[in-house]
This record gives sequence, structure tokens and C-alpha cells, in this order.
Amino acid sequence: MDFFQRLLRSREQGFSQIPGSFPESEEHGNSTPPQHRTPLESVLRACLGVPLWLLYHLFSFLALAVSLLRPLNRVYGFYNRKNRTLSHEDALSVLIDALSLEYSSSSAGNADEQSALRDSFSFASVYGLENAVLSSYIQRGYAQLLKAASEQGKFAIIYLHNPLADDCGQYLSKILCTERFVNLAQKYETLLWFGDVTVSEGLQVANSLKVRQFPFLGLLAMKSGSKIELIERLEGELLTYSLDSLEAKLAKFYPRLIELRQQHQNTELRRLMREQQDSRFQESLRQDQERDRRQEAARQREAEERHEQGLKKQWLLWRRSVLADAPTSMESACKVAIRTAANGRVVQKFDASLPVEEIYAYVELLSQGMLETQRDPHSSLQKPDYEYRYPFMLITPVPRVELDPQAIIRDVEVIYPSGNIVMESLE
Repeated sequence: MDFFQRLLRSREQGFSQIPGSFPESEEHGNSTPPQHRTPLESVLRACLGVPLWLLYHLFSFLALAVSLLRPLNRVYGFYNRKNRTLSHEDALSVLIDALSLEYSSSSAGNADEQSALRDSFSFASVYGLENAVLSSYIQRGYAQLLKAASEQGKFAIIYLHNPLADDCGQYLSKILCTERFVNLAQKYETLLWFGDVTVSEGLQVANSLKVRQFPFLGLLAMKSGSKIELIERLEGELLTYSLDSLEAKLAKFYPRLIELRQQHQNTELRRLMREQQDSRFQESLRQDQERDRRQEAARQREAEERHEQGLKKQWLLWRRSVLADAPTSMESACKVAIRTAANGRVVQKFDASLPVEEIYAYVELLSQGMLETQRDPHSSLQKPDYEYRYPFMLITPVPRVELDPQAIIRDVEVIYPSGNIVMESLE
């Protein structure tokens, strides 16, 4: 702003005497010589004066507006925090940090009274989420707190914090961070939860408990069954409150809590016993069903095997009945020497117009011992609806050629008109 003011002034400044200097001689006179502006300076002064004057007042107004709106912006940002999405653990971590700063500022304001306490306890050392005195008792959410208190049969203490409330530090320094409170929490294994009413979870808890003043400190206990009730509350300004009241409530309800805890343990034990019995019954039933399934599968497999063997027997009987006799003339005959594992070397003649499958059938019937009986020429066996698979293959040793059952004998040069065949098992 001084720059604008200097720019609006005349470039020629009057001479100001230095303090302690000698006065000018009288011959120079007391009047200052007149100042003369050039036409260019007059034009610049006229053109720049009004805009610079407007800019000066505009910047002054903006600076005043910013200074007035800054507190409103802080209040808006404070209340807008409840619209931010934070996990329970993140919100709790932010609140613990804020309470640590609140406790530090409160202790610094009353150093004489808090010096001994600060040396032994600080809020962060007691309620930090990691490696603190009571960190194992702190729950991350209110629902988790209620569930743990109901399942474990323990007391629960909640603290609701409002950053706009006054004297929050008194709750921290005179109750929460005192050695007596810490000892009570450890003695009764009390679960803890801290909530901020500027976030949705803390506000919902405050409304459900009908909290009207902050800070708020409440003691929860299980009354009957799994019902949790508020048995002690402290809210608003802290005047003459004593921890004797809290300790009396803890001592009064602790026997009832032990009884409910024992009932819960007995119920849980009976439930586990029933589950074990059901598990053993289900395991026994599963084993019986598995045994029955294996037996049924074995019976079904045996029945299928018997049926398979019956079909094989029928097919072999039919094939024996239709097996062609050895030809008497060498003109249409194929003479082969067949080497088998069970019968050694066998020489047999086959009709060259028949397929190679005739040789396969002969070898199979020979292996089954069904060629020893005479074929009944008058038998009228029907071919069963069954596809028989030969458990071997026939090859010629030199050159090694696998014989195709569908080929005609005279078309296979390695065995027609004569050749050697070796039987190789496929099993």
C-alpha cells in the first residue's frame, strides 16, 4: 500500500533538515522553491491515480474480508468433518491424537499441579493404540465394544468428546489419566472406547444415550442375558466428582457380572459339548454312509463284471460257432505260423478271402481253450449286442507290422501266402 501512496505523491519532495544541523543562512530565505511538473507527469498522474486508488481500496476490502471469514471457515471445516468417510480405527486414531494434544495443553497450563502426573502418565502413554498401558482394552468401534462386553462379561467405559466443549482437559487430567482410574481399569479389566460427536458413530451413540452435555463419561455393564445398560454417567462441567462413585459402582456390579460371566461360560460350554456330540455323530454317520457307499459300489462293480464276463462268454461261444474251417486247397489258403505265450508255436491255414479278424478270433479261442471242443454245425447262436476287444495284437516280426483286423488276408503281403505272426499282450 505504501508503494501506491508514494506513487500518487509528487516525485519532488521538500527538503527536511537533519536534526542537529545548522540553519541555513538568511540570504537563502525560509521558503521552499516552487515545484514544477512536466506535462508527461501530469498526464501519468491523471491516468494512473484513479485506477491505483481503486486497487488500493479493493485490496483493503479483500484483506478485511479474509480476516473476517477465517473464523467462519474454521467452524465450517469443523462441522464438515462428520461428512468425511473414515474407518472406525482411523477415526479413533485421530481422536486419540486430539485428546493427547488437549491433555498436553491442559497440563502445560497448570504445570505445578500436573508435574507429578505428567512424569508418570500422559494420555498417549495410557491410551495409545499401540504399546500403551491400556491399549489392549481399547475397542475400535462402539459395536465392537458392546459385542466384546457381552461375550466376555466385562465392564465398558465410553468417553464422548466434543472439540467445541470447554474444560475437556479436566476429564483427562482429573479422571482418565489418574493413577487410580488406570488401576481400576486394570483391576476390573474394563473395556474402553472413545467417540467424537463430530463423526456419525459418536453422534449416534450420544443420541442413543440421550447425552446433552459434553464431555461425557459412561459406565456400561451387562444386566441380564446379553443386555447392556448404562449404570453410571458423568457429563458436562466437572465440579466435585470423585472416583469413589465409579469404584463403588464397579464393586457393586462386579459380583453380578462374575455370575453372568459364569452363566455365559456354562452356556458356551454346553454349546461346545453339543457341537462336539453333533460333530461326532455326523462323523460316525459320514463313515457309515461312506462304508455303505463303498459296499454298494463294490456290489455294483461285481455285478457289472459278472455281466461283462457273461457277455464275453456269449460272444466267444458265438464266435466259435461261426469260425471258418481250415481250407483244404492251398490255392485260396494262407499258411501262417503263430507264436503265443501259452501255446507256443502253432501253424494254421486260413481262407485268404476272410479278414484278418479271423486270425484274431482263432488266437483268442485258442487261448481260452475253446478250440478243443468240436463245433456244433446245427447250433444257431445269435450274436450278442456286445463289442469284444481282443486283449492282444498280432504283429509280424520282420518287418514289424501290426496286423489290422479289418484288412483282407490276401491283401497283407507280409503274411500271404505264408508268414510268421507273433502275439503281443496288451494287458
